[in-house]
Amino acid sequence: MLVSYVVTFYNKFEFIPSLVSSIEAQKGNFEKELVIADDCSLPDELAQLNEFVATFNNFPIKVIPSSENTGPAQCFNRGLEAVSGEVVVGIDADDVFSPNATSYYLEQMKTHSADFIYGRRRQRNHKKNEKTDFEVIDDPLAYVIKNNIVHMCFAAKTSLLRQVGGADPRLFIQDQSLPLRLASGAKRMVRSEVVTVFVNSDEDGLSKNVAQQHYDRFWMVMNFLDDNKNLSHSVLSDLKDLARSSLWKMDRDQGRFKLTSSHFWTYIIGRLFGVGPSFEQLKGAADKLFASADVHRVEI
Repeated sequence: MLVSYVVTFYNKFEFIPSLVSSIEAQKGNFEKELVIADDCSLPDELAQLNEFVATFNNFPIKVIPSSENTGPAQCFNRGLEAVSGEVVVGIDADDVFSPNATSYYLEQMKTHSADFIYGRRRQRNHKKNEKTDFEVIDDPLAYVIKNNIVHMCFAAKTSLLRQVGGADPRLFIQDQSLPLRLASGAKRMVRSEVVTVFVNSDEDGLSKNVAQQHYDRFWMVMNFLDDNKNLSHSVLSDLKDLARSSLWKMDRDQGRFKLTSSHFWTYIIGRLFGVGPSFEQLKGAADKLFASADVHRVEI
């Protein structure tokens, strides 16, 4: 089996050698390739990357260039187009794998006939984690919506990723939309407590921008609703809760006291009684709430 590791790259060459070393050190009997999708990095960064790749011969590395900065979501999708493997393994450019990560992903997917798997991601200095618990989920969509799965810490069948169109290209960051879109096309998933990825650096600006997280989560829901018209009542209800929660959390992080926040009360009443604004009304509220927020908006 050929495993394709997909990484989005934007001015982070200093981390690439350690990432590649962690891929090289993966235990198990499988072929591997690395696809690095560039997001219009600085010329010097790209030159260093290309020089490194030109001198590396242990497994194939493809660099997918871009003439414009479109954000990680579209960048990931460009990488997905270039993979040759049956399974795609995702990771951030500044993270590294645990030695057994890939073999664990493949074993769990095979054993449980799962379409994708998410592991855990931890700081390198995190206290030792020896958890081996995992869940096999036969309703991936409901599970992903309820459990707020994010981060590039997964393996998935390439066919599934292509079927669902990869990450949502209308969002800047891929972390929010990939699990939801994978779940929408999957019959079974595995969620594991096993730590498969270690953070190799401090979180970058995108991860620290909580407004971006709330914005992407809200519009992830709205875009998903636009794309999927035959959802069950329970899924629609859970998605509406997620949308209302995103607005309330944005309100909260802007310093608004919850008892005077209309979004807080909309969220609470919705959770308690299942009533509240329509999706169109929520969109209007979001436009106002995020109007002056420092977030990346994608135009397609």
